[in-house]
Amino acid sequence: MQIVVFAIFIAVAVCVFIALRYRLRSRDNAPAAPSDVYLGLRSQVFQNSRAKLGLASPPELNHPWGVVMDWGMPKGTATVVAMSDGAASVYLSSGGGYIGGQSNENVRGAAKTAVETAAEFQPTMLLAAEFPLPPKGQARFYLLTDEGVFTATASDDDLSSSGHPLSKLADAMQEVVSQYRLMQDGK
Repeated sequence: MQIVVFAIFIAVAVCVFIALRYRLRSRDNAPAAPSDVYLGLRSQVFQNSRAKLGLASPPELNHPWGVVMDWGMPKGTATVVAMSDGAASVYLSSGGGYIGGQSNENVRGAAKTAVETAAEFQPTMLLAAEFPLPPKGQARFYLLTDEGVFTATASDDDLSSSGHPLSKLADAMQEVVSQYRLMQDGK
């Protein structure tokens, strides 16, 4: 009788072990949530250096080689990235977006223009140690430089007024998005 109970105990233990192992393995292979992918792509922007990305040296240490605009939308955040070599990306916290852009002349040109436009605003921005997302109704800009990351924030209402200093930079970053949309539409 004890041998039968022991055999049943071993069989149950093996079944539980196999079930747990299958459950853990399937959890590891589950696709990442869109918000996790978004945050991962966004954090890579801040973790890379100009040298790692193979970008040319800027004329000055505080001259941007990249720009990030995080835009607090009603249902999440849109992040637009422009690099000095013409690479550009758009990440949506709800999932989706665009990556690369260098192969399209218009996207590449918009990205380069955005980075050059950003150089005008660097002297008025603050050095950032953290890179939080903006609340709904605001845009936060980050300028990537060899001296560090500089930031400034403005509300959507302020940016919609062409009199706000950051409106020009917001428009340049929006042009990156517009060029991606045109490319997607085949124009």
